[in-house]
Amino acid sequence: MNWKIILFVVFAFVFMAILAMIQMVSKLSFGIIVLPQFAPLLAFILIVLIFKDYRPITLQFNKIILLKAFIALILPLGLLTITYFIGILTGNTVKIPDNVFSILIAGLIGMIIGATTEEIGWRSFLQPTLEQKHSVFISSLIVGIIWGLWHIGHFMNGPIFMLGFLIFTISVSMVMLFLLKDTKHNIIISALFHFSINISFGIYFTEGFENIKLFLINSSVWLIVALIIILCSKKYYFIKEKGV
Repeated sequence: MNWKIILFVVFAFVFMAILAMIQMVSKLSFGIIVLPQFAPLLAFILIVLIFKDYRPITLQFNKIILLKAFIALILPLGLLTITYFIGILTGNTVKIPDNVFSILIAGLIGMIIGATTEEIGWRSFLQPTLEQKHSVFISSLIVGIIWGLWHIGHFMNGPIFMLGFLIFTISVSMVMLFLLKDTKHNIIISALFHFSINISFGIYFTEGFENIKLFLINSSVWLIVALIIILCSKKYYFIKEKGV
């Protein structure tokens, strides 16, 4: 039993609840910054203090990292755009307000900070810790499930939406790990990937996730891409390398 992982997950959920309450009490706009996104970072810091075992956060720049960072920035936006057009073709009206970009710019710094603090916990700590005993596939599956369930607020959208959301978070985890291959889980790539997802949601799901059918289309698009990548890279996902 890995107490680091168990306690990290517990702390991430507890801090998320506390920060959500602080945000609501202080009436701080979610459009500026989302305080619960700091929960995985705080959980990571607490684990380091308890176990006195600091796992370095990889922050390196080179040509490969820059290329992967660029892909991480445009891929989520591209897949959400595909979702948008499939939605139109299937009769799912997608409303994009005229002032959507001004709204996004107002919360740009908050989204960058939030994406980074989340990824320090999910992909810079939890993922590599799991990979010490499990394959990339199993580790990504676990992280995707925990990450999805951590978004407790989405349960109010119903079980069908939540199932679709879990498919989405698991698929995202699989796709993101393909970009993180041979980068020592570089935070630049994972943070930009997460940031791009948030930006994309801000554009195509401005009014929230009331359009469950559209979100299920989105989950299906991500699942197809994830399955293609996994089938083309089975050795990477399923064979645990020695010393990892």
